Amino acid sequence: MGLMLSEKEILANLEANGLLSPMTESTAVWAQIMPSTGSLVLFGAYAQLAKGSYFILCMEQDKVILLPVHKITGKIDAKKEPIIMPFEELDSVEVGKNALLHKVTFTAGEQVMPLKINKIAAGTKWHKNNLEKALVEIKKCQSLVVQQTT
Repeated sequence: MGLMLSEKEILANLEANGLLSPMTESTAVWAQIMPSTGSLVLFGAYAQLAKGSYFILCMEQDKVILLPVHKITGKIDAKKEPIIMPFEELDSVEVGKNALLHKVTFTAGEQVMPLKINKIAAGTKWHKNNLEKALVEIKKCQSLVVQQTT
């Protein structure tokens, strides 16, 4: 998949869905659901095709927004609705990182959304510009979820 999605296209989609705000505009980053290590070993590239869904992750004051991206075209998938996860529905938010990427897992009941956010996304200056703000907002979300569950 080519990472040729422009910031202008993301903002247009957010606006069309009534989700555009200064915060969503400044926190939009590439995120990917990756297959588990076990399924990657067993099924190789097929596991990547089945589970390697791409999203644009945006944070808002009270919710996480995921805009589905088409695996082939690399554009926002207009056939799929944005995934919106209100903070009050989240049971946990786990944040980690390694040398190449950040790992964020949002859990709400039985739903688990394990995301990987690369530190660098080729050809997308907006991703690099928004990454630190997005991570700060994810940490705030994590703190709020911990407060509401204790």
